[in-house]
Formats: sequence, C-alpha cells, structure tokens
Amino acid sequence: MPADYPSRIKAAFAESDDAIRVATAPSCEDSDISSWQTFRQEAVGTRSPADLTVAYLAGPEPSNDLLALLELGLRPENIWAFEVDTDTIATGLDDLRSLGLRGVKFVPVSIGDYFVGTPRRFDIIYLDACGPLPSKEQKTTKLLVDIFRTSSLSPLGVLVTNFAEPDVSKSHTLETYSSLVAAYLFPKGFVESDGDMIEGPPVYGYSPYDHEPGSEPKGNGVEDDDANWDQGSPSFPEEVRTNFGANYGSFITRQIMDIAEIVAPTTRLVDGGLYKVLFDENLTKAAARGRRFAKFNDDAFREDESGAWQPTDVDMDGDAISDSSMFSLIWTLAWLGFYPTDVNFRAPSSRVKEFARAWKNQLLGSSPSKLPAEDLIACFYAWRHDEALWTPAMKAMKDFPYDQMMPFLCDWPTHEIGFYPAFAQLAYPAHPNIRETTRFSYIAEGKTTRMFLDVIPFDECRYVYDWLSATDLVTEDWFDLSAQLTFRFALDAIVKERRWFGDDFLYGCHVVGESDTFTTAQLSQRVDLSPEISPSTTQVAS
Repeated sequence: MPADYPSRIKAAFAESDDAIRVATAPSCEDSDISSWQTFRQEAVGTRSPADLTVAYLAGPEPSNDLLALLELGLRPENIWAFEVDTDTIATGLDDLRSLGLRGVKFVPVSIGDYFVGTPRRFDIIYLDACGPLPSKEQKTTKLLVDIFRTSSLSPLGVLVTNFAEPDVSKSHTLETYSSLVAAYLFPKGFVESDGDMIEGPPVYGYSPYDHEPGSEPKGNGVEDDDANWDQGSPSFPEEVRTNFGANYGSFITRQIMDIAEIVAPTTRLVDGGLYKVLFDENLTKAAARGRRFAKFNDDAFREDESGAWQPTDVDMDGDAISDSSMFSLIWTLAWLGFYPTDVNFRAPSSRVKEFARAWKNQLLGSSPSKLPAEDLIACFYAWRHDEALWTPAMKAMKDFPYDQMMPFLCDWPTHEIGFYPAFAQLAYPAHPNIRETTRFSYIAEGKTTRMFLDVIPFDECRYVYDWLSATDLVTEDWFDLSAQLTFRFALDAIVKERRWFGDDFLYGCHVVGESDTFTTAQLSQRVDLSPEISPSTTQVAS
C-alpha cells in the first residue's frame, strides 16, 4: 500500500463536486495521516538482496536454485534448503559440498515440519512441488496452510509456487480434479476471462452440475439463480473440463489467496483459543449456525390451499445458496457433500467425495485441530454473519452509530468496517498484492507435464489493522473523526486491491469510488513460457 494513499484520498475529496466529501476532507487531519505514515514506515522499507532470507525445496541438485539466488545477490547464510528423501539427501549434500560455500543451510526435514517447529520467518518461500494441487501423496494443500498458519512468510514476503497439471488424460483424474475446480470457482463473485475479471458463472447462466434428465432441483419455493437452473443452461463442470488448464490455473491462484486470508487465520484463531475474545466460546454452536447457510429451512415456507409456497416467520437460512459469493467456501464444501444440504445440491460421486475429503482434511494444516475443516470454515461465516455469536465487546462495536458518526462516502458504513479488522488483529491474515502478482505456465524441454508457476507477494498490513485500538476500545477511536477517517482511508487501499477476489469479507468498505486515480487491482494473465513457443497468454474462461 502506498504511503500517500490516505493523503491522496483527502486531496481528492477536497477537490470533489460532492458536498459531503468536500466537507469531510478537513476532518481528516494532516497530523493523523503523518502519524499513520510514520507507523507504516516501521513495517515497510527497502532491503537489499543480501538482507533477504529464502526457503526452498532442495531436490537432488539444490545448487541449481542456490547459485541462481547467489547470482541475484543473496547471501548463502540466508538460504535454507529442505529435503526428506533419504537418497536425495545424500545426493543433495554431495552437490552442495562440491560448491565449497560456507553458511549454506541444508536441513534434512520436511519444509512444513520446519515451519511448524520453528519461529523462523522467510522473505521468500519457493515451493517447487512438482506435484499437482491438491495432492494426497505430497499434501501440497497442507503445506500451503502450514506456511500461513505458522506465519512462516514475513509480514511483507513473496510466495513462489510451482504445481503440476494433473494427468487429465485419465478419466478418473479429470473427473475428480474438474469437480473440485468447478465447485471452487462457481460461487466466486468474479472470475477470470480473457485477461479481465467478469461476474461469476451463475450470472452467465451456467449450471453448477452436468445435466441429467429429471435432476433439476426444486428450489424449495425460492426463486434464485443460484438455487434453480434450466436444463438447457450450459454446464460449468463441462466448461472446466473443456478448458481444464485455464480453470485449473485460476483455481491454484484463488486457493492460495483464500488459504492466506480466511482458512489459515481461522485455524490459528480457533486452535489458539483467541476466538473467545471476539466470539461465543461454544464452537459447536458456531459450526451448527454456519452449516445452516447450506440448507434452506424446511419450515420457512408452507404450501397454501392453492398450492403456492408462502413464507412463514421462521428464518429461511440457505444464505450460501441464495448469495453464494458471500459464502463461497461454504458453497464449495456443500457441493462436495460435507454439509447436510437440501435439493439444491446433488451428492457427489463416491470417487469425487473421497478425493475431496483428502483435500478438505489438508485445510487443517499439520497442527491438531479442535474441529474438522468444514466446521472451522462454518465458524468463520457464522461469526461474520450472526451477531448473536459475538462477545459484548464485538456487540458494542456493532451498535456503534455508523449512520451518525461515520460519513457516507462511497459504500454505506456498517459494522463490516469493524468485523474483519477485529478478526485480523488476532488471526493475522496475509493479503495478496494482486497488482504485483505474476503467473506463468510452461512445459519444460524434454517433458510433457505442464507446470503452473505463481509469484504472489503477501502483506499482513499490520500498519492498517494495528492502527486501531483492540476490540474493546475501537469505538473510542471511531468517535475521533480524524482517526476514524485515517483508518478508513487506509483500509480502502486493501479493499481496492482485492475487490474482484472475494465477497467473503471486507465487503462494502470503499470510501472512494473506482477511478483512474483509485483503481481496483487487476490480475495479470498467466504467461506461457514453454520452449519453442512464442510467449503468449493463456486464456482463462469464465
């Protein structure tokens, strides 16, 4: 986030044609903006290559990556290589000894075990997994969760991943991977298409399932595009199978981002017990509430004498069905059969369910968990959307007079401005820097498997979240209009960065509209680096 972002918003407001914004600009005092910039500078600065630390998977020839890093100016003392295979360890050690370098770290343990077992943080983590995402054998999803669960990546760090495309020439592999990819991307509010972000598959009439005669859901009387589909509408799973590489590449990127921002932070918050500061300590109650998002309440509608469905005074539930982009991970897990669901979801095949279960279990990472992954994720959405589960401090934040004390600047201010920052202060999410993310695919010379390389910078943004007091005192900050505006202006930068990548949190927190001055981040297309092929972009279908 640029240091001058809040001051640029203030300047834009002062020159605006909108009377409220003009009147608001002087209320954000330069002294508070300057104080925030100083606070930010403590976390953000310039470092030379010699200062950077790197962790990577060694393999039989760890000198290949090591020499490339040394050529870039890194010090051997700051480079850690990890390997677990006994034969590969012996080969790798001989390879490194031949260099005669002092200070190289070759550690014969799993890189994930090292992350879990030590407090070490790295500026760059390079995972050349060689296998696909997910992988039951290599546990690639678990490794990603461990990185963010243990905060092994520095507060400002870069994650480089390299995953293989699964062998979809095998029908069972195509079935399992395409089902997971389709279930994951379908509920997203925006997806990639021809280098742009467009609205998600339901908007374009896609069905979440392949068509089978007589299989259309009844919808429990609820008219909604996510809940009902026409037998003649295109099948999104078929779209994924037809353009598998493009959609699989998109899935990799989105999966990494969701792990960093939602999955791993929720796991950390629950397993450490800190969730009790913010939410009801009864995890079973929260999980049960979250599960209700995946099923309409049968008692919410009654058929009258004419045969028409009429609402009752009972909570309808089923929010993930009627508004999937706000509950995308709930929807995905429901599609895969991990929640008691209604007729809007079909039971997956046994093969898909078994494959998805292995992926789902890896979402817990390596540390023992109090809950299964589907319940942890259900807790996050329950906490976000049901204030009955909040502690008194959180409820006081909810009851803050937003409409009176927070100027209406772009989005209408609500307690969403408070929920995720309070969550973030304790859970430590990492936000992807979308603008600086680069992605590639390639088939190495002499090989046949396509690889998908993602280079994603992450920022914990502590200089934004920690600008606020902790939960019990945050409303005191908000009564100070200048401090409140400084925070909201800074938060807007995070919101703009991830605008197209999830409605699951930080929804409706913009203070300034999108413009040439305040742009929403765009994700660059994946570039094909395959030998003997002119660099071109891989189109990602909606």
